[in-house]
Order: sequence, then structure tokens, then C-alpha cells
Amino acid sequence: QSRPRTRSFRYPSPAKMFAPKSRTSDALSDMSSAIFNDEVMKAKLPSRVYARFKEALVTGAPTSEEDQKAIAEAIFKWARELGAVSFAHWFFPMRGGSGAYGSMCGACKMDTLIDLDWSSSEATKPFQAC
Repeated sequence: QSRPRTRSFRYPSPAKMFAPKSRTSDALSDMSSAIFNDEVMKAKLPSRVYARFKEALVTGAPTSEEDQKAIAEAIFKWARELGAVSFAHWFFPMRGGSGAYGSMCGACKMDTLIDLDWSSSEATKPFQAC
């Protein structure tokens, strides 16, 4: 009697398993490809919030907390739609210079779009996407 032939499974070599995915462009050319600029802001924000924000930029008036929340939610939703999992904000403090010369320096804030489950009793808290 002949035994039925079975296919044997072979794991790919580590070189193939961990090889970087092929890209159609390099990382530097992809930089700054998604910017929440004025055009995007106008499309994503409610028209009244957009108008009040633009007016505040001209007059220097504070942006209301309600408008701040609407702007933050629009940026967050836009970023997640594009597949963002983290973000960085590079800025230069108003006091102390522009960071462009001498001993003046800017700052960079980096964060991720995840929440830790603080109710868990585990030492390493589980997390989930925001």
C-alpha cells in the first residue's frame, strides 16, 4: 500500500522572515507627506471652529477650550485615518530664542496613540489603540 503524499511545511529562512519589506520610495522622500496644514484644517474642522481659530491667530485672542477640543479631535481622527501610531511635535519656546543659532535650542515632544489599561493588576500594563 502506498501512503498518501503530504506536503511538508518549511519555515522560511530567518533572512527572508526578517528582511525589510520592499519600498517604492525611501524614508526621506516620505517625510512630511502628511501635514495638517491650513487646507486640511479647513476640510476637517467645522466651519465655525475654523473661522474662530483663524481669527484668534490674527487678534491674539485665546482659543476657547471647546474649540481646542474640536481641533485636537480633528487632528487625532485625521492622523489615525492615515495610519499614525505615534507623533512628534518639534517646537521652539517663545522665550529663549528660535533654536536656529547660538546656544538657543528647540524641543521635541514625542508620544504614541495608545492607552495603557491601568486597571490591570499586571506589572506590564496591557495597551490598546486610542
